[in-house]
Amino acid sequence: MLERFDRVVRCRDGHLFTTVWVPLASFKAVRLSGRRWQRCPVGRHWTMVAPVDEAGLDSATLAAARSIHDIRIP
Repeated sequence: MLERFDRVVRCRDGHLFTTVWVPLASFKAVRLSGRRWQRCPVGRHWTMVAPVDEAGLDSATLAAARSIHDIRIP
């Protein structure tokens, strides 16, 4: 069910990963405008994340980002 809300995001340090991004809701992050404060599973740090335009990523980068998913439910 939540797979339809999976989005590739980039953290402030440039790490790419997938998270659940529900418009106007946050299950495991603090919303701040179009960004969120949440844990980055790549760098293992708390940071700001923002959605990425997946059309601008090459297929290898997109596959790598989709292979790393943060926790599904808090």
